[in-house]
Amino acid sequence: MDEVVGEAGNSAIGTTSFRFRPVGPGRFFVAAFLSLWLCGWLAGEVFALWVLWRILGAFLVSGEGAALPAALFLVLWLSLWTFGGAAALREVLRVLWSEDRLTVAADGGLERQVRRGPFRRRRALPGREIRQFQVRGAGVWGGPLVAELPGRSLEITRLGSLRQRQEAAEQLNRRLGLRPLAEEPADGPGQAQSRIPAVPVLPAGWQELTPSFGSPLLVPEQALRRQQRRVMGLVNLVLGGLLALMLRNGPGWPGFWALGIPLALLALAGVWGQLWLAFGRLEWRLEPRVLVLQRRFGQRLRTLGEARALELVELVDSEGDRSYRLQALRTPDPPLRVGDHATDPTPLRHLGAWLAARAHVPFDDRVPSEEQRRQQRRAEMERLRQQLAGSGRLGRWAARQLERAEAAGAEAAARRPDT
Repeated sequence: MDEVVGEAGNSAIGTTSFRFRPVGPGRFFVAAFLSLWLCGWLAGEVFALWVLWRILGAFLVSGEGAALPAALFLVLWLSLWTFGGAAALREVLRVLWSEDRLTVAADGGLERQVRRGPFRRRRALPGREIRQFQVRGAGVWGGPLVAELPGRSLEITRLGSLRQRQEAAEQLNRRLGLRPLAEEPADGPGQAQSRIPAVPVLPAGWQELTPSFGSPLLVPEQALRRQQRRVMGLVNLVLGGLLALMLRNGPGWPGFWALGIPLALLALAGVWGQLWLAFGRLEWRLEPRVLVLQRRFGQRLRTLGEARALELVELVDSEGDRSYRLQALRTPDPPLRVGDHATDPTPLRHLGAWLAARAHVPFDDRVPSEEQRRQQRRAEMERLRQQLAGSGRLGRWAARQLERAEAAGAEAAARRPDT
């Protein structure tokens, strides 16, 4: 990370630029594996294109349409295969030849420049809406540098080291005059949890409807549903074309039943998905002190459950990956799911605050703060040290090494400059 203030060249006087590049030797192993995979990908791509060319050539010459289902299948397979290869190539460029640059102008304007190999992209950031910069996640490598906006988080970069991203967050907050994270009391004395306060705003993907009579409704965003209907329509068009060609060739075509039955099931599922996106939805009715989940399909309406409280929880799978869920509580029945997010609890936190303010129900944010996570790690390390100390001579030696490593880490943190 380089900070450039008032230097000659393209940087204007008073401009600060933060640059992040890939670090660590592990990226070379990732690049080597993906490069080998891309060699196989290229062979498969060329072979599939050659087969498709032969099929289309035979159809144009003889007019025989028996192989058209195979041609349509190859077109679909090539689309997915090409997308996978492009994603792998982008990852290779990210770990070997990439740079993220964030520029802060003298007037407070923000611009993000992303470079992946020879490709560059610039984007202006909504500087007036940013409430805080922070580094998400914990552990040795940490998480991305993000900008907190009302109702959502905007990822800035995952490049650079954890310390570089943390220092950039501190300097950006100081440069833009952003207030520090709220310090709220935690479970014990002398503890604090650093967390962006939830703002009662609707995040992207949700919309409030106010009917002429009855209570307000929280529904999925209608524009997003229209896009989903168009995508599902294209999928159904491809499935319908494949099924029509197979029916045209008749049961005598080899593989008619083996391919026709799964294809017919997929086509039926696609039609049902299209109908659901067109006429059905799950919606929340906002009653005073009650949240009512109901399913609507056309003119039919069915109540699925009522809840009187909300909570945001963190889910950890068997591999240690974290995800987040906002759920509505209805004792003694299981909670009702409001929304999920794979990486970021902020949109769910804002949605929970909005629902709590709108329906006057309690909202409990149970996602651990970074300070609480550090305390949990310290408690786990202490339990491990005690177990090692009581396991014999080798265990006591390992416990002493663990204590030395903790002392070295604390000393390095104390020497870190307070910016």
